[in-house]
Amino acid sequence: MPLTRLLRTIALVAAFSATLAGCALGPYSPSGVPAGASREEILRVMGPPTAAYGMPDGHERLEYTRQPAGRHTFMVDLDAGGRLAHWENVLDEQHFAAIVPGMRAPDVLRLIGPPSFTARYARPLPGTTWNYRFETIQRCIVFQVDFNDATGQVLESAYPSDPGCPDEYL
Repeated sequence: MPLTRLLRTIALVAAFSATLAGCALGPYSPSGVPAGASREEILRVMGPPTAAYGMPDGHERLEYTRQPAGRHTFMVDLDAGGRLAHWENVLDEQHFAAIVPGMRAPDVLRLIGPPSFTARYARPLPGTTWNYRFETIQRCIVFQVDFNDATGQVLESAYPSDPGCPDEYL
């Protein structure tokens, strides 16, 4: 009998802790935000965005990144009236394919958000590498974007091994 009571207490404490953590952190994705929700409703459910972008067609995009340790960045697009038009996770190969040489850093940010981590290099031109962790079967790769520091433009992109991945997963 005492063991049963102990197990119930542990289960209750775990459930309560998970509920509190969920309230403090807000939802992980916008899946609980109803279609057509106002900007204020989105902020009430999701909290403040990690960034907000004015898009070329005039609508606003709210960014909710789960980087650096997470593998998702959710972009929430508002229509001209400031209501939820669409949301999606943008850290996937479809969005990565849109990153092309010559693209500027602000355009990359608007498309897929901030990187998990960056690195500087001196080959053959000084530049910066942005690395994105993303959900994939092979968890130990990242999407990498190399920028020319002088122009701020994309030079190339690739899918190298994640340097933070334990050796046993490579």
